[in-house]
Amino acid sequence: MNSKIAVIALTAQGLVTAERIKKKLLHPHRDTNHYHSSSDLPSSAYTVEIFHHEHCGEKEHSFKQLRELVPRIWAQFPILIFVMAAGIVVRQVSPLLQSKAVDPAVLVVDENAKFIIPLVSGHLGGANAWAREIAGLLEATAVITTATDGQGLVAPDEYARRLGWTITPLKQLPRLNRLLLEQKHLSVWSEPWLDPKHPLASDPSYRFVSEREKADLILTAFPLARSDSDEKVYLIPRILSLGIGCRRHSEAAVIHEGIRQALARIKAPAEALKGIFSIDLKAEESGLIQAAADLGIPFQTFNPAEIQAVNDKYQLSKSDFVRKKIGVDGVCEATSLLGIRKGKLILPKLKLNGVSLAISQEEFIL
Repeated sequence: MNSKIAVIALTAQGLVTAERIKKKLLHPHRDTNHYHSSSDLPSSAYTVEIFHHEHCGEKEHSFKQLRELVPRIWAQFPILIFVMAAGIVVRQVSPLLQSKAVDPAVLVVDENAKFIIPLVSGHLGGANAWAREIAGLLEATAVITTATDGQGLVAPDEYARRLGWTITPLKQLPRLNRLLLEQKHLSVWSEPWLDPKHPLASDPSYRFVSEREKADLILTAFPLARSDSDEKVYLIPRILSLGIGCRRHSEAAVIHEGIRQALARIKAPAEALKGIFSIDLKAEESGLIQAAADLGIPFQTFNPAEIQAVNDKYQLSKSDFVRKKIGVDGVCEATSLLGIRKGKLILPKLKLNGVSLAISQEEFIL
């Protein structure tokens, strides 16, 4: 996944440090004999833009007033690195803060690149991880102040970020993290079970229990299916595969409505979807491409031979019309199964306004 990073500098020395940060991010192994990146991300994972005060020269992306720049780039970049005093940054970003679910990761670096401070969105936004990453690149010190990190514990919202999952409700996170700090562990109930090699399964701070009622944290793709205490926190993994067949030129709005109704049938949120899957014939279908982009999930297609093999293997529902038009018995059920490693069909074909949808679920969380 590409990470858009903005590095903002106010002074000539700050600009030197900003350019150094950009160079190190794009070429992490150049002149770094003592450094090995904690995430070892390739240079293609980053897009780095430097914004500097006009007093620093006539280079690209100069600005006159920091108070005008920050609101403009706030929603454009998920990672903001300010090379300046922390107090300046606090005053600039405080009016823009909304929620840890949407705020970008905000980091502060002193002009001499000795300290890296994650200021906002330490877990969900990844500011803590980025602070460690950049500190390693610059041989600086990451100043991490979140309590769980200070005690060597991985908070549930940090796992959500690492795994690309969703955690809800956010208002319960402070309570849950306090519980983790006090107990040194959380009780977790999961459906389905995690693969034993999964990082969450191997973390001793997360103890899996067989009774849902005794869990502090519930790991499920179906948080809407049960009525739990208001204090329960849900970690939603992306384990549902959505297969779709549709008429040519189906609008994204029609496809979204179909997805909404399909998810409502199984009482699952869109955050549990791992991708949208269809037949090669639909690879350029703009409505499907747009729907996947809107949901922030991949769109992938399979060839007719792969699809028909699954139709035959599992004796899935058949359509003479689809067979005549595109040469396979059906699209949505087979492609939903092709979208998972191993699992089962949990929502058979649902037809709505020219869109056919089916949903399959992974057997294990890998």
